[in-house]
Amino acid sequence: MSLSNLETWVKSQGGKWTQNVSFSTIAENNFGAVYSSDTPSNVSIEVPTQCIIKLSDAVKHLGNEFESICRQTRNINCVTKLFLARERSPAYLDKSQFKPYIETLPSMRAINSPYVWSAEEKACLQGSNLGSSLRQNIGELIEEWWLVISLLPESVAKPDNHFLNMKFYYEHKFYTEADLAAYVTEDNHSNWTSFASYLWASMIMKSRAFPSYLLKECLTTVDALDVAQEDVTMLIPVVDLLNHNPKALVSWGGASGSFKFESHDDYSRGDQVFNNYGQKGNEELLLAYGFCIENNPADSVVLKIKVPEELLPELEKNGVQLPSLSDYTTSVVHSAAKVEDKQAVHKDGLLFFISKDRVPENLVLVFQWLVKSKWEGEKLTLRMKLSGLNHLRQALESKTQLLDVNRANGASNEINIKIYLKGQKKLLEGGVKKVKHLEKELLAENKGKLLSLKTVYKRDIKFAQSLLVTMGVTSYEDILLEQLLDQVWLLYLIRCYNRKEYVKSEEDEEENYLPEWITKCFERMDQEIDIPAAEVLQFRELYENLILPMNQAVPEIYNVGQWTVRQLIVSTKVMDTIGFVRGKEQECILVNDFE
Repeated sequence: MSLSNLETWVKSQGGKWTQNVSFSTIAENNFGAVYSSDTPSNVSIEVPTQCIIKLSDAVKHLGNEFESICRQTRNINCVTKLFLARERSPAYLDKSQFKPYIETLPSMRAINSPYVWSAEEKACLQGSNLGSSLRQNIGELIEEWWLVISLLPESVAKPDNHFLNMKFYYEHKFYTEADLAAYVTEDNHSNWTSFASYLWASMIMKSRAFPSYLLKECLTTVDALDVAQEDVTMLIPVVDLLNHNPKALVSWGGASGSFKFESHDDYSRGDQVFNNYGQKGNEELLLAYGFCIENNPADSVVLKIKVPEELLPELEKNGVQLPSLSDYTTSVVHSAAKVEDKQAVHKDGLLFFISKDRVPENLVLVFQWLVKSKWEGEKLTLRMKLSGLNHLRQALESKTQLLDVNRANGASNEINIKIYLKGQKKLLEGGVKKVKHLEKELLAENKGKLLSLKTVYKRDIKFAQSLLVTMGVTSYEDILLEQLLDQVWLLYLIRCYNRKEYVKSEEDEEENYLPEWITKCFERMDQEIDIPAAEVLQFRELYENLILPMNQAVPEIYNVGQWTVRQLIVSTKVMDTIGFVRGKEQECILVNDFE
């Protein structure tokens, strides 16, 4: 693994870079570039196209039939990956024109992606997006690998274990995490058609590839195939030795038969020269490069929402912009310009990215429209807004609670795991704070339309007295302490339905707080629903334990008007339809939004 051989080779092909820039080992398994002059300067590096591993090189060396094969695969870069794995094998390396470069490429273990971590280390990621998606990501790469090796022509000489490699495709689903970790870290360069070799090539491409369209000005030295699609990638020796700094000012381009890197920062003696991979969060950095950045300003956390496919058109009709494929990556490599299959993109759920101080508006809207009741139509109601915010808040809080930073104590990747998990937790907590702020604003703006049980207890004197006699409730706090919120609400709603039995004069209004809008909602629900016998049977026990004792204890309240099982069932539906729950106590608030 000689950097001097790499430098000599690239320069012999016409490559050049700023004087006083040297390439060396910066840390274990990590190369980098250092500026060594006393005169501050920016840096440029030029690498001729014949040193760059391109798709056209893969097709040229593997066989012309691979030009059509690359278009039949899930990823047009599959052929380049396969070529890279083959060139690394001892049977091909010595005669490869790219040998000086390939010899400097790190092993899978050196890349240190979570893909190759032990089962114990992967368990440290439990509860995080990365922890839950690793196996799925591996599965997708296996499908990609399987398709390309299935298309290999008979004329291509294959390694001795080729057919054993294919056996892995049928068995991998039964592998434990420990089995899989052992398999993918198998360092057998000769076995170039194995999934382990393909995964290595995939990680090299993921961590080092540049978009080939940058060479579109070099068509005299580059094949048209390399710039045919925006998602075609290439590997650029020397330039890919530079480490990442999200603040580095750089530019890339192709001209005069070379790729040119330019830094627009002035470097001083001893400074490390950086590239800028783009705005990447710690999840992407850890997966592709094996490291995280503390307090990463580009960090984000993903919230995945499962939405029935039949509801997606309705969400879009109501103004919700569903996330697209381009929202799911910050890669410097563009996706191919294709018409998106929305059903395929959203089949497994909608992915929304929460970043520092930002909760996507469309994420909020999705939650608000998903709580729509049968009484709510094409207008976003106050109840939907408040209920949606509370469901979103609960989702964020639940996700936060799944993250346990202490799980990483003693792990060999403890530092990176903790940076990642702490960052995710901080973003989720920031999201909760933002949602609480939105809710607080809505509550303040609409006080007159909201009714809490605390207000009911304070204003409906007769009702409060009845609760003292029947349940021993002496304060609203007792209701919370004894977990009586739902039971008391149901009683109150039926009482509102029977309003005319209690309020017959202005004097009655003072002791009986029974808003007419609730009465109207109850009457409407009572008229609209049919209650099957099975549901009556289901509520019978609650009725006998809750309503009947009240009938006898306070007949002037609970034995006037209608207090049957039907009213009890209707009251539950009214509460679900015109109310929403909030906070740790799961307190129900009624919303006057249905007149």
